[in-house]
Amino acid sequence: MCHRAHQSDSDPLAEVGLKDITAHVNFTGIALAAQEAGWGVLGYCTQARFLMNCGLVSRMEQSALAARVQAQRLIMEHEMGELFKVIGLYKGEPWDAIGFAVGDRTHTL
Repeated sequence: MCHRAHQSDSDPLAEVGLKDITAHVNFTGIALAAQEAGWGVLGYCTQARFLMNCGLVSRMEQSALAARVQAQRLIMEHEMGELFKVIGLYKGEPWDAIGFAVGDRTHTL
């Protein structure tokens, strides 16, 4: 699925470089496949929660208005914040990944 200027289409080769390309992902399937291959899940959460955990809000406070407006799209529920998800995987020993410190939804996989 492709997105540009609040329009969507399914042709990733049209207007190359001018639109975002995304895909629907089965995160449960990815987590299970990773575990079968010897990997572990560090965390799973929304894009909004991940970016806020990583300090986006404090960086927004220090940014110009135009940059804050753009960053808000990344975390707003009705924009990209809830629709997009993040999964973290590890090999070896797990660590406390700051992006999953609050709002981890691994239990829903």
